[in-house]
Amino acid sequence: MKYFNWTTLTKRRWSFHRDERGMTAVEFAIVFPIMLTLYWGAVDISQVLTADRKVTSVASTTADLVAQAETLDTAALTDIYQAATAILSPLPSTDLTIVVTSIAIDADGDPEVDWSNAHNGSERTSTAGLDIPAGMIVEGGSIVVAEVTYLYDSVATRFVSQNFSLEDAFYLRPRKVDKVVLE
Repeated sequence: MKYFNWTTLTKRRWSFHRDERGMTAVEFAIVFPIMLTLYWGAVDISQVLTADRKVTSVASTTADLVAQAETLDTAALTDIYQAATAILSPLPSTDLTIVVTSIAIDADGDPEVDWSNAHNGSERTSTAGLDIPAGMIVEGGSIVVAEVTYLYDSVATRFVSQNFSLEDAFYLRPRKVDKVVLE
């Protein structure tokens, strides 16, 4: 019969306590999930910022193309919407809403909607909710407003209940005429 040797057990315990060969693997197992989460978060935030820049570019381009025209019809607006949608590439454009509105001054000096047209959304019927800069509309003139809304679906929204709503609006005066006419 073999006797239990407490001295050997104590020596092994202390040698295991001093042994640091597995320490790196344990630290890696603790730190790796945190670093991976931080990496994915940084990539996701950079993609959201890129999408936000593209939304601003879509609003700017849409307002600029409409402001350059003297008259527009629905076919011309469709072409403008297609050009603006191409800016958003490679992001999907199914959740992109563009509303173009011409706002003029009425007889009382108040801004009113002259005409409005929308891509994947509803047309604007009033100026409520618009923050028109002071002095932007001159008497007898108008401004073109391009409002863009994009629902961005990111990796983070799979863990959170809603998408990021990216919005931007651009205000420009018509370049060649006082009012852009929609036929």
